[in-house]
Amino acid sequence: MDTEGDAGNSTEDDPGNRAGEGDAASDTQDAIMGATYRALCEHGYANLTMQDIADEFDKSRSLLHYHYDTKEDLLLAFVEQMVGWIGDRLAETETEDPLPRLEEYVDRFVIEPGESDRQTFALAIIELRVQAVHHPQFREKLRSHYERNVETVAEILADGIEAGVFRDVDPERVGEAIYTAMVGARTYQVTLGAEDATRRMRDAIAEFVATDLLVADRDVAEYAG
Repeated sequence: MDTEGDAGNSTEDDPGNRAGEGDAASDTQDAIMGATYRALCEHGYANLTMQDIADEFDKSRSLLHYHYDTKEDLLLAFVEQMVGWIGDRLAETETEDPLPRLEEYVDRFVIEPGESDRQTFALAIIELRVQAVHHPQFREKLRSHYERNVETVAEILADGIEAGVFRDVDPERVGEAIYTAMVGARTYQVTLGAEDATRRMRDAIAEFVATDLLVADRDVAEYAG
């Protein structure tokens, strides 16, 4: 998010932080996406207005409307850009070891007590998914987001299998199970108030990795650093 994308985590995943890395047009686009992210964190989806996004945008509201006519148009672009954030964020990891990479990915779904912005944003993503039931364009974008998350975990698992760290499992099947388990726990936590659901699921996945995924002669501590 997660950021986030689906596995987003804190203000580090604010896409507006990337402004200044490209030309003026891309900087404006990044600023709009950053404003959208912050507005979603503050207001959620149902109550979100273009004015809320404009309030978070450090340029003119007319520029915002020049690029996007409606909230729906803007959110479609936002979801599309989330797909790219997943790879960008994981590419920034400081290690190439598969186990720490997997741990970092799963950790991004954990919502700690007091992280109200992340909880509101996670709820907004759920509300966006509801739109996909009747909105083909949202469905297409969110399907791509889902597939990219599964691919990300599968790539980590495949690297671990090749390196002799993980057992020879089906990366796609296990990757999808890990992703959907964390999404389900997060949904349960933010919609029904199940405190620590994401942390409990993270711990359950860690136990699965230790007992069923790591090869027999490996030790978790060997790769946790």
